[in-house]
Amino acid sequence: MTRFPRLLTIVVFACLPVSSPATEFSYSYLELMADMSKTENTASDPLEKNAHGRLLGVTGSWEVFDSLYLKGVWSRETKDFRNEVARTPVDLDSRQTIFALGAGYHFDAGERTSIYAEALAIVDFEVDHRIPIVVPSPSGPPFVSTADSTIDGKGFSAAVGVRHRIGERLEIEGQLSRTHTRADVVRTGGKISDSETMFRIGAHVHLAERVSVGPFLSFSRHTDDNFDNIRKLGVSLRFHF
Repeated sequence: MTRFPRLLTIVVFACLPVSSPATEFSYSYLELMADMSKTENTASDPLEKNAHGRLLGVTGSWEVFDSLYLKGVWSRETKDFRNEVARTPVDLDSRQTIFALGAGYHFDAGERTSIYAEALAIVDFEVDHRIPIVVPSPSGPPFVSTADSTIDGKGFSAAVGVRHRIGERLEIEGQLSRTHTRADVVRTGGKISDSETMFRIGAHVHLAERVSVGPFLSFSRHTDDNFDNIRKLGVSLRFHF
């Protein structure tokens, strides 16, 4: 039994292409990303301690000068909250869509390290979610239902990061970002303003000169208690050009 994992590892590495990737860091790429997350459920009567989430995203980065690159990001994330309202279990799911555009600047800090900073304008920010509706009853328990609600707004995001190449095929990346959004609650006409700080670390395994894949972990804090203490585990696939 102990020989099988070792044999599988040898086979996988033996099947990798023999061509080595370029030594320079590429900031021109198309990236596909997916992750699973857990968000702390801070409701007064949660039926599940953590809300489970799933995200799909696409990022495009294009280096227009030696150190300057343009960037676009689209992502859609769903979260499943399950709480008890007036002794009635309800599902309060949410779906968040973000589209952002911006630019970044990078420079080398040695032969194996690249540092970058970027700023993005969130041109479209939308959250579709369910909210509980409680209707009192004069002759019994209240009637509990849900209604659809939409949050629509804009924002901005800034990040600093470092990429370090350990070997010809392996690169690690760390990033610290801050995102701020301002939005309107369509149902009530109210306004909300929230911020999120996230730290992410990941790896990129260069399978070939123009393809890399790798896992990442992230943790974020949010000014909205309903979306705080978010832990994510995901994977990204980059096509460099």
